[in-house]
Amino acid sequence: MINELKNPLTEDYKQLKKIILSNEISWHYSSTTTINLNPKNKDMEFFSHVLLNRPDPTDNGIKVPLVTSAYFEKCYLILEQILDFNNIHFDVLYRMNLNLTLHSSVKESTPHIDLPLKHKVIIIYLSSFEEGRTIVLDKNNKKIYSEAKEDNIIMFDGKLTHYQQSPAIDDKRVVMVANFL
Repeated sequence: MINELKNPLTEDYKQLKKIILSNEISWHYSSTTTINLNPKNKDMEFFSHVLLNRPDPTDNGIKVPLVTSAYFEKCYLILEQILDFNNIHFDVLYRMNLNLTLHSSVKESTPHIDLPLKHKVIIIYLSSFEEGRTIVLDKNNKKIYSEAKEDNIIMFDGKLTHYQQSPAIDDKRVVMVANFL
């Protein structure tokens, strides 16, 4: 259900991670972890840095992803290195994002899927934090929990609903998320 990938911990990865965890990256506030959903309860707030914006035909008819960050190429290189190291081939990248979540009174984000297209989800845990696991629901809505540990990488089928837990007080949950096929 949730595949744990090996992280080659390349020098490129270490350098990029240092940048992402520094003051160099600009973060943008979002009041909800989901798009086009109106959660019944208050959703978890977070900060994002969009690297490759998802294709969204409802946004001015744009049906292709758009590169929106100067850090895209560095993050793309890291994604390629990780997938190559794990012998995973991909044909297309639909979306890539950096997410920063702080502790919240909302303990879990709204369950969702990232795209209405066939895809895989990869999450790379970039920071050290307690709690803040990713939860994936299997076909029977059974909860499968990730091990949210710094430098861990998980991958799962994008058709599966998923969400996250809030990190512990004073922790920052920083991840890179990509959707690909």
